[in-house]
Parts: sequence; structure tokens; C-alpha cells
Amino acid sequence: MGGNGPTSEKATPSKLSKEQLENWARQYSKALRRYFVRRGAQPATVEDLIQDVFERLSKRVSAAEIKNPEAYLMQTASSAWSDHWRKRQVRLHDDHVEYDDRYHTHVDFGADRVFEGRDGVRRLITALRELPPRTQEIFVRCRVDGEKQKAVAARFGISVSAVEKHLVRAMAHLGSKVKEDDQ
Repeated sequence: MGGNGPTSEKATPSKLSKEQLENWARQYSKALRRYFVRRGAQPATVEDLIQDVFERLSKRVSAAEIKNPEAYLMQTASSAWSDHWRKRQVRLHDDHVEYDDRYHTHVDFGADRVFEGRDGVRRLITALRELPPRTQEIFVRCRVDGEKQKAVAARFGISVSAVEKHLVRAMAHLGSKVKEDDQ
């Protein structure tokens, strides 16, 4: 019998017991709450972050490995906060706007309204195609794609002022076409 059997493997340390986790939760939850609040966590997020700390602990360590529980918890909290903050940045969380029913009308978009909208878009595209190709592209990059005028100027090798002139020309043309079609 070689050394490959289950009895020859090293015993892995057991993870924190449920009782130990509950004890630490009672003992350190207030400190963790203060830690996250001081860093600017929203009240609704604080409890989730605390739960994340204890979830991480439950998966990774045994009580025997931890010499200073408070320091270990705070280091874990720091990692949880860093991960939370990184996710917020990546997902552009601060740019999101919550839906508020008070600011939205309850309009029924009937077939006639949809047809008018599509017709308006077709007319706008037709008017846009009447512009010189460079003016079209500058307009689309700035007004549709949201590129900064400075970046568009650099792309075309022109000044920001020239980009602005193209945009004014495009807006004037599109505005006059919309007025013509409405009359």
C-alpha cells in the first residue's frame, strides 16, 4: 500500500464553526458597521458588506489560524470594501438614476404615435444624409455617439472651433428640414 490512499493525505484545518462565526458577528458587527459607514457606504449596503465579510471568513479560515480576530476581521472588511468600490466604479453605479414613477408620464404609444415617431426618424436621417460627409460624421460622433468635441477635433486634425462650426451647420440644416416638414 503506497502513500496514495486517503489516510496519507494531510488533514485540512476545519473551517470556522457556525457558533464561532455567530459569536464574532455579535462581537464585531458594530465595529464593522462603523468601519463601512465611515468609508461612505450607503445604509442599505452596510449590512450586505458585513454579511460579505462573514461569508468570506466562513469559506477561508479556521479559528486556529487566526491569532488576532479583530485585526483579521478588519483586514477582511478592507478587502470587501475595496471589491465593493471597484465594482461600483466598473459598473458606473454613481451614474445610474433610479426610476421614479412621479417623473414619468403614463402615455399609451398607439400605432399612430409609433408611426409618427418612425417617420420623424426617417426624415431626420434623410436630412442628415444631405449634409457633407465630414459634417455628418462629426455630428454623429458628437451628438449620437457622445464623443467630446476635443477628441473629434483630434481625430479629424481640425480645431475644436471647426468642430463647433460643423455642429452649428448640421443643427441649422436639420432644424430647417424639420420645420419644412411640419408646415
